[in-house]
Amino acid sequence: MVETRSLKTAAPAAGSETLLEIVHRLFPQECAATTRFRARSYVFHQGTPVTTVHLALSGTLVLERIDECGRVAMFGTHQVGGLLDWQDLLGGRIHRSSCQSVGPSELITIPAERFQTALHENEELLLELMRLAAEQATTYEDHIFHLSTLDVPQRLYHTLLTLAEGSDADDAMIEVKTPLMKRDIAALIGTTPETLSRGLRRLSKLKVVEFTKNKTFRIFPGRSEDLFE
Repeated sequence: MVETRSLKTAAPAAGSETLLEIVHRLFPQECAATTRFRARSYVFHQGTPVTTVHLALSGTLVLERIDECGRVAMFGTHQVGGLLDWQDLLGGRIHRSSCQSVGPSELITIPAERFQTALHENEELLLELMRLAAEQATTYEDHIFHLSTLDVPQRLYHTLLTLAEGSDADDAMIEVKTPLMKRDIAALIGTTPETLSRGLRRLSKLKVVEFTKNKTFRIFPGRSEDLFE
């Protein structure tokens, strides 16, 4: 199991192009005819050949992998503006994971051969992907550390904070609305739905997190000190 936080892309240096801008410049035809996916549909499946590369324009996407025992692990939500498939394309042309569109989504779809040609010819695209790969490696290392040192309620708290993108952990109350179901969140933090429910009850007892209707959580960061004692 790897990172629970969103796979965010750091801001590029001043004056440089974003990944989305580079893709629009290099693949105008593909950008003009985007692909839409329904909620709970799959963009690609584990073990299938990589024939395209996708850039997310909207929606909530998760990467997941199934082991030989049928257990599912999720790698976190994929940030809008981020690129899917490209590492598997360069690393053997087979999808090592599946990608599920949790809610309705819109993606730019680029044929694999066209993407590889552009990668060999365009230094800006290559450098941006190198930067993203380094950032992703750091993100995964952080999560491995969390799995080794934090219990389930603590991991759940950190995951909910991460899902509340743009919120300040110093806020008195943060409301998190997510298309993820409880079973999805359990897979994100490397546990079972039953263990997740126990962790959520502990957070509720400490008045750190409340679960409301319609996949909405309320987080109270100022009350989290007891959780990490």
